[in-house]
Amino acid sequence: MSTERWLDIPLDAAKWEPVMELAYDMLALLDGSCLPEHNYKHIALWNGDGSRITKGDGGIYVQEVGFEQADIGGETWGSSVLLARRMARKAVDVSGHRRCIELGCGTGLVGFTVAHIFAEAVDGCLNDTDKDGKTVVMTDYLPTIMKAVDAGAQKNELLETGIIKPMLLDWFEVAEQARLIKDREHVPIPQTHYLDEAQIENLAANSANDYASTDVARLDPVNSKGSFDLVVAADILYEIERCLVIPRLVDFLLAPPPSYNACNRYSEPVSKFIVTVSLRKTHWAEVAAFEAEMAKIPDLVLVSREDSSICGDLAKWMKAPGNTHASNEWSADIWADVQRAMEQDDDDTNDGPKQYRTYVFERRSSSDQLEKRHP
Repeated sequence: MSTERWLDIPLDAAKWEPVMELAYDMLALLDGSCLPEHNYKHIALWNGDGSRITKGDGGIYVQEVGFEQADIGGETWGSSVLLARRMARKAVDVSGHRRCIELGCGTGLVGFTVAHIFAEAVDGCLNDTDKDGKTVVMTDYLPTIMKAVDAGAQKNELLETGIIKPMLLDWFEVAEQARLIKDREHVPIPQTHYLDEAQIENLAANSANDYASTDVARLDPVNSKGSFDLVVAADILYEIERCLVIPRLVDFLLAPPPSYNACNRYSEPVSKFIVTVSLRKTHWAEVAAFEAEMAKIPDLVLVSREDSSICGDLAKWMKAPGNTHASNEWSADIWADVQRAMEQDDDDTNDGPKQYRTYVFERRSSSDQLEKRHP
C-alpha cells in the first residue's frame, strides 16, 4: 500500500484516541518524563478476614519511575505484589517483629506493607510506633529510588510514623567492607539486563546530584551486623553474582536467635528472612545458586517454600477450608472485590500464569535445629 493510499484511509478518532494515550503514557514511563504525581500505582491488599487494609484506600500506593531513571528498580514486579498480599493477610506473619530491612526495595510495596503491619500492631495507633521501636529500613542502590520511596511513604501516610528509614545500600560494597567476600574479582559486579555497568554508575551519579538536597544515609556495615530480626526482599535473583552475595548479606544482617528456654519456646519471635522470587525459564540457574548458597548457612532453616501465581494465590485463599468465605461469612461485596482484583492482575502468559516462589528462612539456635528441608 502506497503512502498516498494509506493517508486516504479515514481514521476513527474515538477508536484511536485511547490507543495514542496509552502509547504516550508508556513512552513517558520509559523515559521518566511523566510527572511524579501522575505516576502512582495502587495495589489492593486485604486482611485475613477479607476486608481491605485501612491505609491508602484499601491498599498501598507506589510511585513508579522510568527505566532511564532507575533501571529495573522503577517497576513494581509481580513478586512484590504476591509477597505484600500474603503478608497483609498474615499468610506470612511479620507482625511480631521489630526491626526490618528490605533489600532492593524498588518502588517500596513490600516495605510499605511491613510498615503498615508494624503500625497496626501497636494498638492500632500510628503515633505510638516509635515507642515500640519498630523500624523498616528500605534500601536500594539508587538515590532516585529513595526519592520515590519518600514520595510513596508520604502518599501512604507512613512518613509521619517514623517507621520508615530510607537508606542507600550497595550489596557488594557492604559485603566487601564486612569481609563477606574478598574482592570483586571473586564475585564480580553484575551486569543488569537493561543498562551496563558504566550506565549504572552514571545513573547513580546523576541520581545523587538530583537528590543532593535530601539527607539519604548509607547503611553502615560496622553497626549493621545482627541488627535486624526480619529481612524481606522480592525479585532479587536475576543475576548469578547477586545470588552468591545475598545469602552472605542476609546472614550478616539477621539477628542471632533469641534465648530458648526449657519449655522449648523462644523468648521473642525468631529472626526471619522472607523472599519471593520470579520463576523465569531463563533464570533457573540463579534460583539454584541461591538455594545452594542458603543451604550452606547452618542456622538459617528453610521452614517454608511455596510456588504460586498472583491470581492462583488469591484463588487458593478464597477456597481454603476454614476461611471466612468457605464459612459463608464473606459478603458479596468482598467476594466481588477480590474477583475484580484477580481480573485486573491477570498474569497469564503464553506458557500459563507467571509463577513465583516464596521462601521463609528462620534463624534457630543449635538446640532447636529442625531438619533442613532442601529444595
